[in-house]
This record gives sequence, structure tokens and C-alpha cells, in this order.
Amino acid sequence: MDYEVGNHASVKACLDKLGFIVQITSDVSEIKVCDLLIMPGVGAFPVAIQSLAKKNLNNFLKEWVLDGRPLFGICLGMQLFANSSTEIAFHEGLGFIQGNVTQLSNHNDFHIGWNQLSIREANSFLSEFDGLDFYFNHSFAYDNNSDVSLASTKYVREFPSIVKHGQVIGVQFHPEKSQNVGKEFFSKIVKELVNGF
Repeated sequence: MDYEVGNHASVKACLDKLGFIVQITSDVSEIKVCDLLIMPGVGAFPVAIQSLAKKNLNNFLKEWVLDGRPLFGICLGMQLFANSSTEIAFHEGLGFIQGNVTQLSNHNDFHIGWNQLSIREANSFLSEFDGLDFYFNHSFAYDNNSDVSLASTKYVREFPSIVKHGQVIGVQFHPEKSQNVGKEFFSKIVKELVNGF
């Protein structure tokens, strides 16, 4: 979904290589016929949440989730699923996955580079990615909330790196920039979301 905040081109390029049919659009009539909606995200939370509201896509997303349709968020896209964020100032989020987004530390730490996932459940569909490195680029993250976290990562503090509620999944890292392991993850998560868990 194009909401004017995000690295849509690199996500599309990755999914194209994996053989998926991908369209970048903000046209609701086109989105409605998709099997999966992906929200990439690069930038600041306030700009993103305001852009969604300006395009009235926030209300469309709420209907999408209420209908039980699959939604996948990457980095800032994931953070928008939270109840709120304190980036720049307090802002309400979409509230799809319980939790609040806060700064990694009080020292303006940026987490840029490769880091490991610690998958919470050994027998989950994600267990093959336990201990593997993915590419991160962020300074805010979900507060630790074990009820929604499928995986965590530690940098300055431990934070959820994969969150899930129903058919909504968010990842703090960038699978599209995580080379072969990212492609394997992306392929698996898209197939799982489209086919149901």
C-alpha cells in the first residue's frame, strides 16, 4: 500500500524476484482485490499516521483488519499497528496489535545493521529463523509485550522484533534488505498469511 511513506520500490523488487505478483497503490478499489496488504515504512511515525488519515486509509485499514484479511507491516509499517508512539510527540496508532512504540533509549541510539532474532516458540512456523541475523534500521520499537511478540531482539534493550495478532503481523527488521535469509523469511510469511495460519 502506498501511503507516501516507505521504501515501496525495494520491497516490490524483492517480492518480484520471489515470483509474487505485486502492485503499489493507494487506490482502495485496487487494494480490495489483493490477497495480502503490505505496509512498508521508512520515516517518522507522525508523518505516516497523518498521511494515512489524510488519505482516509486508516479507516479502510480498520475495516480490512475487522474482516480478518491479512496485513503485514515492515519497520515503521509495523509500528503503526501499535496503540501509540512517542516519536517526536505522543500520537495514537492504529491499535491493531497491543503495545506502545517508544525510543530504544534516552541516548538517541540508532539500531542500524544486522542482529539476531530470538524466536519465542521452538515449534512455531518461524522456528527455522531462530538465531539468524536480519537487517535493522530504527531508533524506536515496540515496548516488550510477551503476549503479542513472536520474536525478540536485543540492542540497548530487548524489544519485540516480530509481533502478531490475528492476521496482522509486523516485523521491526527489513526482510527486503536481509539478503537470502530475508527472502526466505519474506516468502514464508507471505505464503503463511495468504494461506492462513
